Amino acid sequence: MTGRATALRRPPGSPDGGGLPGTVAGNGTAGFSGDGGPAPDGQLAFPADVAVGAGAVFVADHANQRIRRIDATGTLTTIAGDGLRGFAGDGADAVRARLGFPSALAVASDGAVFVADEMNHRIRRIDPSGVIRTVVGDGSRGQGEDDGDGGPADRARLDSPCAVAVDAAGRLYVGEAGTPRVRRIDRDGVVSTVVEASGASGVSGESGAADAGEAFLPAGLAVDAADRLYIADPEGRRVLLLGSDGELRVLAGPPDGAAATAVDWGAPCAVAVDGEGSVYVADQTGHRVWRLADGAALMVAGQPDPAACEGTASAATADAAAHATLRYPCGLAVDPAGRLLVADNFHHRIAAVPLTTAPSEGTEPVRDEKPEPEPEPDREPERERSPEPEPERKPAPEPAPERKPEPGPDRGADSAPAGDGGTASAQPARLLVRQEVGLEVPRGQSELIHVRVSSGDPWAPGRVEHRFTAPTGFVFDGRVTAAYYRADRTVLPGGGPAGRVGDDGRSLVVTDEPRLNTPGHPAAALVYTLGIRALDDAEPGRYTDGRAVIAGQPEVRLKASVLGDDED
Repeated sequence: MTGRATALRRPPGSPDGGGLPGTVAGNGTAGFSGDGGPAPDGQLAFPADVAVGAGAVFVADHANQRIRRIDATGTLTTIAGDGLRGFAGDGADAVRARLGFPSALAVASDGAVFVADEMNHRIRRIDPSGVIRTVVGDGSRGQGEDDGDGGPADRARLDSPCAVAVDAAGRLYVGEAGTPRVRRIDRDGVVSTVVEASGASGVSGESGAADAGEAFLPAGLAVDAADRLYIADPEGRRVLLLGSDGELRVLAGPPDGAAATAVDWGAPCAVAVDGEGSVYVADQTGHRVWRLADGAALMVAGQPDPAACEGTASAATADAAAHATLRYPCGLAVDPAGRLLVADNFHHRIAAVPLTTAPSEGTEPVRDEKPEPEPEPDREPERERSPEPEPERKPAPEPAPERKPEPGPDRGADSAPAGDGGTASAQPARLLVRQEVGLEVPRGQSELIHVRVSSGDPWAPGRVEHRFTAPTGFVFDGRVTAAYYRADRTVLPGGGPAGRVGDDGRSLVVTDEPRLNTPGHPAAALVYTLGIRALDDAEPGRYTDGRAVIAGQPEVRLKASVLGDDED
């Protein structure tokens, strides 16, 4: 970007997350400040991940293009990134390096920090002396085939790495969002694919990797003491477990699936494991964190079901932590003090939840519950000179971001009706909506933005309206197409959606009759492609205040960057 990240400030009376219990870093407003001072007083900008190791806490400060460190005294410092987006600095002091939306972190036993440098398509390593270098990825974007498996990791190609983990033996695992797969880098530096979506290598099973099915996105990774790999998969709404024997199984997922533990969550995007073997999962679009243990799922942070909350909430410290509002949690870590650390993305903070007291809620969430609204008084458009996530989240998520990916839920103010011929359903289809890839558009030029709608449920709402809002600095040009993606990897054209532009291009209403997983139409994903243009006088920066509301379901964010004249 052309300048240092600029704080997104809100009115003093309406902080994003200030005052919430258990904050260990971040004062609730997006921005960059606080190095050398107490971490809770500093500013973060859409933290995408948190990791613990070497006696410290590390934060992927996503929109600030930095890695921050909180030492044992609670002091906040920057250890990598100069605040400008780009790629530079290998072999030198990490604080002078440039990053491209760091989305995930892992700390090795020797104190080295691994960074998923998502938009640079690399994994970078910050050694204990502070020097940064690339350890995986040559910087070119992977395509899913001939990406370097069987060769040295630094010559391989990655496709938007969004998750990273390291085991006790020093083997590194990388989750990729662009080509959904998990790669492993052994101690000898050789890369291989260990989990992938069906057919990702051209023919399902051809690579020898475990098959994760069609709907798969490895948004979060964690390794336990037995070197088993846990994978948070928001696309499939599952947590997967890859055993040391290479067998992949579903540890937790929707009640109608084949999961060992049934959890009706929205988009599990991050995972962590404690010393007792309990697994913690961040539900990005449900704004909750869950614990999986002994075949049961318990909520440990976030707002529970309102009816249940009314009967169980108390003034006790544990309840206050468990019932604290989260906004798109997208990163988790367990620290030695017995706390669960949460990257509370839209509250621009790292929260801490004590794990010594049992949570007050053991119920599963109602996925379509409307979360507590964010204050909206006279706020500026959400923008940053460097950025904001994506999430997806990691993110969440977004977007995706989200992510880490990519994000989503407040129910939109404008809800679309069920449509002509549509029948109201007592159990509406659960949709996962995300922006497919980030956009970088020079001023005055046009591009295409892709919004993917997927579901494991049948969905045929009839004729409905989808409402889109362009990010600041962009307008829609009225172009709309749609395509269906089937399980056999064939693509069918959509049914001719019609678009109507309003508000001088800032808004777009798309009318369509979508169908997913219906008899005679087995497509599980629908992608809307929309024409978008960066204004001639748009200020360079990354903007994440766009919106997509699909058939009145909870909204997700749309993100895009305006490039200045000196950028490519």
